[in-house]
Amino acid sequence: MTARGVEFAGGTGEPNDPYQIATAEQLIAIGRDPLLIRKDYVLRASIDLSAAPQFTSPIYWFSGTFDGNDFTVRNLRSEGPNGGGLFGIIDPDAVVKNLGVVNAYVTGNSHAAALARDNLGRVLNCYSSGTVVGTNHAAGGLVGSNSGVVDNCYSTVTVEGPIFVGGLAGENMGIISFCHSTGEITGGSHVGGLVGDNMGTIDSSYCAAKVSASFMWVGGLTGYNSGKITSCYAAATVTGEYGSAGGLVGINAGMVSSCYSTGSVTGEDDVGGLVGENQGKIVTSYSAAAVLGYGWEEGGLVGIMYASAPKVNPIKDCYFLDWADGGGADNGLGTVLTSVQMRQQASFENWDFWGNADDGIRDLWFMPKDAYPVLAWQTEITGLQVVPNVSGLPLDEARVVLIAAGFVPGNVSYDFHKTIPAGCVIHAVPYTTAPAGTTVDLILSSGGTYDWAENPGNGTADNPYQIRTPGQLESLTDHLELWDKYFVLTADLDMVGRTYSAALIAPDTDISQSGFQGTPFRGRFDGRGRTIRNLTISTDWQHDYVGLFGMIASAGRIANLNLAEAQVKGGSGSNSYVGVLAGYNAGTIVHCSASGAVHGGKGDGFVGVNSGILTDCEAEIARI
Repeated sequence: MTARGVEFAGGTGEPNDPYQIATAEQLIAIGRDPLLIRKDYVLRASIDLSAAPQFTSPIYWFSGTFDGNDFTVRNLRSEGPNGGGLFGIIDPDAVVKNLGVVNAYVTGNSHAAALARDNLGRVLNCYSSGTVVGTNHAAGGLVGSNSGVVDNCYSTVTVEGPIFVGGLAGENMGIISFCHSTGEITGGSHVGGLVGDNMGTIDSSYCAAKVSASFMWVGGLTGYNSGKITSCYAAATVTGEYGSAGGLVGINAGMVSSCYSTGSVTGEDDVGGLVGENQGKIVTSYSAAAVLGYGWEEGGLVGIMYASAPKVNPIKDCYFLDWADGGGADNGLGTVLTSVQMRQQASFENWDFWGNADDGIRDLWFMPKDAYPVLAWQTEITGLQVVPNVSGLPLDEARVVLIAAGFVPGNVSYDFHKTIPAGCVIHAVPYTTAPAGTTVDLILSSGGTYDWAENPGNGTADNPYQIRTPGQLESLTDHLELWDKYFVLTADLDMVGRTYSAALIAPDTDISQSGFQGTPFRGRFDGRGRTIRNLTISTDWQHDYVGLFGMIASAGRIANLNLAEAQVKGGSGSNSYVGVLAGYNAGTIVHCSASGAVHGGKGDGFVGVNSGILTDCEAEIARI
């Protein structure tokens, strides 16, 4: 095809026959024709833009698929107030993958970056190098602002700017996972080695960079966090000229879970080895960073705790290296450990270490011999291998993928799943990491729906329905006629591989009307002390009455149930009721607990609103 006088190297632009790009002229042509921005492309060679003109962005808006095919785009130069990356805006429906942007030089007023100014879609397996200079708001090594997904990407870019400056992204409202940055990051405030300002999720990522701020709010991973950071680390040199400097996070107003920091932190006020200033929640994390504060408030784990932090255990099961062994001062925030104690797994209470089958199928930590804890996905240290994500694949394809990765396909079992077709994988066990040669079992979707007539119970007080698999619990969504019956858990449930768009049981069925519309739960649910792990609910901004139960009626009773590591996102309106256990409780909840994070709504995170009875319940929940 000819586009504005430029002939592509082949293809028709369709998903199974993408346009082939082999020259700079062909690449630039995409951005010059509005009919081409929705098409599909693949690089057939690396592209050199050194002879091309300066750009705002060569491809200002893109909503197709761009496969770099492991080639690079080199010597991009974009300067001026509107300077941006190779792409200006990556649309929510777009995918950019397998691409390197090398030796870029970008300056811009807002959202300057090497790959894209704004990502709303998916950026996968990409990397960048060069220099990015922001002159006003948000500068990132790979993307200026992320509201989509950035996965398995990295940046070695040198980045500088006045505010919202990050080695990978200036600001994040989406999901960043398995990413890292190693460039030099310099800014005024909201400066982070990976992300300047995080309002979304950062998972399984790290930074090994030099990070400095001339004003405040600087961290080895992110400068300001009001979202969630989990299973991440920073091995950074962090310097804050004024206040709120942390080895991982400058200011935490969200959730930090299963993270650690090494390196060093230097600043004037509110200086901490992990977090400079804490207004949120920190769990199962540690710092071995050297801490030097030359003003007010410093600590080996957290520099200062502000009154806006959660009232119940804002810091739980967290540790830091003793000052005498090269760590930081003991200010009462976190538990101090000597270097010898840091090398002993028994020192880290309630942590999820690899090899322990009693705490769910997601293993977060690994204890190397005679060393400090590391994250299980740090395979270069642990010697483990990442188990491929085979969710959704047919059985034969999943087996081929596992064998290619060095694993042995094992036993097959079945469970119900609302969206994965019959015969396709729900998830693997082990789920995250394992030694090469490990036998990996597969749980497949059985298709159809669970027949409660085949349950050993009959839903009465004397013989309650028995729930022993995640699929059986999930099937309650479609059986509102059972929501006045009796239920018991007969096993721990791990909801990995399942994400819901509304409350699992008794959701609000008409979000356009105020108040609860639907059938509330009037039955009895006895967890018998067992645990439901990794419940994930992600709704849009309009949803209300969100939780495991949307609405518990006055006759309803939930007892002896634990919810662990839940992620619940609900609406943002004044009548949006969002909690891990329930959106709204008018019944009785006794001897229950919950941990995790809640986005949106009101309440303490355990239940959105309670007008019933709560007795002997505990919650370790971050509200984001």
